[in-house]
Amino acid sequence: MPAALALVAALLLALRLILFLALHVRPGGIDPVRHTVSDYAASTVPATRRLAAVASWSAAGGWLLLGATVLTLPGGGHTGLGTWLLVLGAVLALMPAVPTDGPGEPTTARGRLHLLLAIAWFTIAYSTMGPSARLLAEVTGSPAPAVLHVLAVLHTVGAVALLCLVVSLVVTPLRTRSFGLSERMFILAVTLAPLIVATGLALA
Repeated sequence: MPAALALVAALLLALRLILFLALHVRPGGIDPVRHTVSDYAASTVPATRRLAAVASWSAAGGWLLLGATVLTLPGGGHTGLGTWLLVLGAVLALMPAVPTDGPGEPTTARGRLHLLLAIAWFTIAYSTMGPSARLLAEVTGSPAPAVLHVLAVLHTVGAVALLCLVVSLVVTPLRTRSFGLSERMFILAVTLAPLIVATGLALA
């Protein structure tokens, strides 16, 4: 049962990456440097909005199933990590229903709520990277050193990207110069890491 859940989680997370890249091929007026990833859901192009929603839901499904995988592993003992992965999936599933304010539009209560949800998913996604890697090492016994090295690199990339995000928010002139790239680098790191973990759990 856990292996099957992990396999579907890996497929959904891989789909998330494909759709994430597709958004940059068909951006719908959203610039990857000046605009946030959330802006795709507020694009004036309906196809871009739909693509953004499906990308978010595929990631949500991936994290929900990864959380279910962790909670059903033999022996238990990983309730905390499994629960946070479920919360992460729930937050991402909700976000398309609360889109951000579009570029240049006035700030609304909905936009503020979206920002709070985004902060929650950034925080939870990063905080589960380390525990997920340790879980993979525990379940598989001795995974290939290259796998653990890649997960460690992704953890570092996520940390650097998250720091850049915070700096870009605090230093206003940087917002349109570095926030978009930092956010995209962060999303790639926190999506690749659970994809690797889910794949490892499916094969264990």
